Amino acid sequence: MASRLELGEDATSLAWFCVREVVSGVWLLGEPQHVYTWLVAGDDRAVLLDTGMGILPIRPVAAGVTPLPLSVVNTHYHFDHIGGNHEFEEIAIHEIGAPLIEQPAPRDLLDAYIDYAQRQLDALSAYRELDAEYFWLLSSESEPRPFPEGFDGSAWTIQPTKATQTLVADDRIDLGGRVLTVIDGPGHSPDGICLLDERNGLLFGGDTINHGRISAHFPDSDLDTLVDSTRRLAELSDAVQLIFVHHYGHAVADSGFLGEVARGVQSVQAGEQPLLPGRDILGDPFLVARFENFSVTLPDPDAPAPTLITEE
Repeated sequence: MASRLELGEDATSLAWFCVREVVSGVWLLGEPQHVYTWLVAGDDRAVLLDTGMGILPIRPVAAGVTPLPLSVVNTHYHFDHIGGNHEFEEIAIHEIGAPLIEQPAPRDLLDAYIDYAQRQLDALSAYRELDAEYFWLLSSESEPRPFPEGFDGSAWTIQPTKATQTLVADDRIDLGGRVLTVIDGPGHSPDGICLLDERNGLLFGGDTINHGRISAHFPDSDLDTLVDSTRRLAELSDAVQLIFVHHYGHAVADSGFLGEVARGVQSVQAGEQPLLPGRDILGDPFLVARFENFSVTLPDPDAPAPTLITEE
């Protein structure tokens, strides 16, 4: 596959995305700030599970990996999962999310993301020195990089798009020799889904299962729903070998992570975890319960409602 990538038409996009085949027929397309998109190929066609932030075109990168016909499945409607939707003719999303991707991302949100990314870069030099000496955690897919030369943040938009297919639980997406089954995964957002490749034991977690932060502090998030979703996913542990996540450095987890998240989220619901103050990329406050491999955020009842909801 390296030769196809080298021959890709958009060298700038290829330099922005980190691309690697993780298992046969599944590629990570990572954007350096914190977003992972997954390309999944069957015998007849391929799907992109989300389309990233839209900072640079993602379709040339995916087309450089596979010659198969490409379409999109969005795991939910948030801006950093739909930025490249407009490059594709076929877009599928949960029926709740379909009208939401038709709305433009708020300007304040995009400006706040650029500020967040710059703060990451400002902190990187000191962190990189410590990592090189002690930890060796950074990699090409997790290390932040500057925005591409010529990128104009003030002109960056997430274009509204229209779904060509709506999804509900148990729908099957047949790629030819590989079938992805839709698993309901709301809680982080009301339209959240996961995708299960049962034949190969692969689960794509959307933002329901993540290393790092699992956000449940937005106005349309719901902790009780997230508890139900993560519990259902944990029941699939015997059928799952690997979990592919969409954020925060560690892109792949083993099946035991499903139970770990489910137990953690349930303990938050039960009030068994200390809640610490924190802030999201907009500076809006939340409360956070921290675990070894992830955290769960909740609204701060003593703070104003979050400014915007379409983050992560």
